[in-house]
This record gives sequence, structure tokens and C-alpha cells, in this order.
Amino acid sequence: MRARICTLHLAVLSLLGAARLASAQGRAPSDYPSILTYRTVRVAEGVYAFITPEERSSFQAGNSVAIVGDDAVLVFDTGNIPSMTRAQIAEIRRLTLKPVRWVVDSHWHPDHTLGNAEYRKAFPGVAVIGTSATRAGILERVPTYVDQMKSFAPIDSTMRLRLSTGKMRDGSPMPDTVRLAWGLTTRDYAEFIPEVVHTTPSAPDVVFDDSLTITLGKRRVQLVRPGRGNTAGDTFLFLPDERVLLTGDLVTVPCPFPGTAYFADWVHALDVLEARHATTIVPGHGDVQHDDTYVAMVRALIAFTLDRARDAVKRGVSLEDFQKQADFSSFLARFAGNDPVRRAAFANFYVAAAVPRAYEEAKSETTSASVTHAP
Repeated sequence: MRARICTLHLAVLSLLGAARLASAQGRAPSDYPSILTYRTVRVAEGVYAFITPEERSSFQAGNSVAIVGDDAVLVFDTGNIPSMTRAQIAEIRRLTLKPVRWVVDSHWHPDHTLGNAEYRKAFPGVAVIGTSATRAGILERVPTYVDQMKSFAPIDSTMRLRLSTGKMRDGSPMPDTVRLAWGLTTRDYAEFIPEVVHTTPSAPDVVFDDSLTITLGKRRVQLVRPGRGNTAGDTFLFLPDERVLLTGDLVTVPCPFPGTAYFADWVHALDVLEARHATTIVPGHGDVQHDDTYVAMVRALIAFTLDRARDAVKRGVSLEDFQKQADFSSFLARFAGNDPVRRAAFANFYVAAAVPRAYEEAKSETTSASVTHAP
């Protein structure tokens, strides 16, 4: 999340480029749902996904899923907006009288885990489950999250000033795409900050690092750590009888978020996901999927990025030049089409973070290979 908010800071400087890519076509921030809202989607009998608005500004919560068993409920990811988490808890209580006995953290990012504390308040004795890397990430990195979010305030003020004048810093008229993107960002930030200041990191107390099966009466819940991926310790959840797959941020819509990723391992993790042959897939962000088409798109993008980075390192191309040369236009069309908000998200949240991250991984591979083959 530190990488994502820093990427957003840099994105402010590049939104004029995004404006040349697509037209906002008269759309306004009011056309998009508030980040304080979610939709409930019944994905299988007793399985309810709380789908949050599509990522556009780094201030949204991730998706959460409640799985109702014979005598208890398991929740996968808990968000980072306390009022939303409490609303989801209230909805679970309307759906069933059974208590939440387990919470599973897919990875350490705050937008998936800061709601843990709300579940602990609502259901004393609930067990929070995650990998050792997820526990370490929450304990070591999440405590700085509120300050990271507050650090966006100067950028927010600049955006608001420009929006009020309708002009860019050089006096030119503000393009519609910039007006839309900045309007969404400032609205999201205003709604988010009063919420995030009331959050408290709360790490897993049950740790596993391979696989774990939980039985909810007759329902089997499989938790799998496929290795490193979007983070050092991602977990996905699979319901084998229902063929339902919950991916966490191994898969996200409208694009991957690679700020803390391990690209080669991520490709392997996506292969493991596809091998489950799920018929219903709930990503960490974005709408429910009903086949592997989008997962395959994500895999192709991650593999392409690492391949291009390896080639650049092999040819001795600098990171600065690689950033100028990397061409993601074909993937931009596949992931975003002509949607200006999605195109900005792809540029700001994927490309800006993926290029340096993949380049450093490729350099590290070259260094490791040189050491291994040294006489």
C-alpha cells in the first residue's frame, strides 16, 4: 500500500498524459459510487461477496466474502473502512444467527485487513488466520498506514485548487479526464480520511504456511499459500464442492496492483489458481468472474512485464530508459478499453509500479545467476 499511495502521488503529475488517451465523455464523479458503499452478491448457497467500488484512487477497501456453514461463519478479508466493515457484520447477522468463528487474511495490505479489529469486537474469540508473511506485514508495515494516507493532504489541496479554477498550473483549461480523475480522488479522500484514523492493525493469531482445510459442518474450505505472488505470503480460498475461488490480490480488477509483487512467483501462483478450474471467482477488488479469462489476462500481463524487464537488463538498458521504452498499449486496450478511469488506473497503478519492480527483480536474478556460476 505504501507503493500504491506513492504511485498515486506521482500519478498526479502524469494525468495530462492520461487525458490524451481517452475522453471522459461528460462523466462526473457523481456518476461513480461512493467508496463507503458496497454491493452484496450471492455467489453460491450460503456464500456472499461484499463487492466494493472498483479501484480508482488508492482509498478503497478490498472485497470481503462471508461463507455460512452449518454452525459458524468464515469471513475472507475485512476491508479498511470501519463503517463499511460494521455494515457488513450487520448484514451477516441478518443473513444468519450463526457467529463468525474465523477470519482469513488473504495478505497483509491494509485495505484487506484493517477490519480485523471490528470482527474481534463483534465476535470475541474469533480466530484470525494468515500466513507468517501476512502476520509480519501487518505488524511491521501497517502501523504507518494512517500517516501514509495523511501525507496525501498537500496533493489533495493542490487538486482542489486546480478544480476550483478549472485550469492547470500553466493556465491551460483542465481536460475533462483530469477533472474526472481529480474529482474522484478528492471525493474519495474526503470520505476516507475520517474513517481510516479510527482503524487499528490486528494481526492473525493462527498462522499457516502451506495449506489448511477448515470444515464448516459439511462444507469444506481450503486455504492455500501458493508461494510468493502479489506479496510474500498470499492466501487464496477454494470451495471444492461449489468450485468457488477467492483470490485476494493475486487477481484484481480493473488491473493488477504490483507494488509489493514478486513477478516470477506471481505467474506460478496464477497457474495454481487456474488449476482449480473454478466456475466462480471473486477477485480482491472488482466484480465476480465466471471463468478463467480474466485470470489468464493477468497472467499474460505479469509474464510479459517480467520478460521485457529481463530483456532490458540483459541488454544493459537503464531503468530510466526501460520506463520510456516499455510498451503496454496492447494490454491497456484489453484491460481498460476506452474507459478513462480504467485507463488512468492501468497507467498509474500498474505500469508506474510494475516497471521498476520487475526491473529490480530481473537485475536480482542476473546477480544471483552470476554468483551461482562464479568459479
